[in-house]
Amino acid sequence: MYAAGYKQKNIWVPVNSEKEDTNMEREAFALRITALTAGWPKRKISKLLKEVLEVMKLKIKEGEE
Repeated sequence: MYAAGYKQKNIWVPVNSEKEDTNMEREAFALRITALTAGWPKRKISKLLKEVLEVMKLKIKEGEE
């Protein structure tokens, strides 16, 4: 895997993390975004995240109406 351009990462999670489903989903999302955007310049990542936040705000606003 290292020869293919990958590196191994270990993460630590709280012992009682089973009760924190939402936080674990957010962490999984963050890890997935990080993996998908690996090697992107900061400018491109910033633009992507800005667009994602705009879509999220619209979805939240639609849910409140």
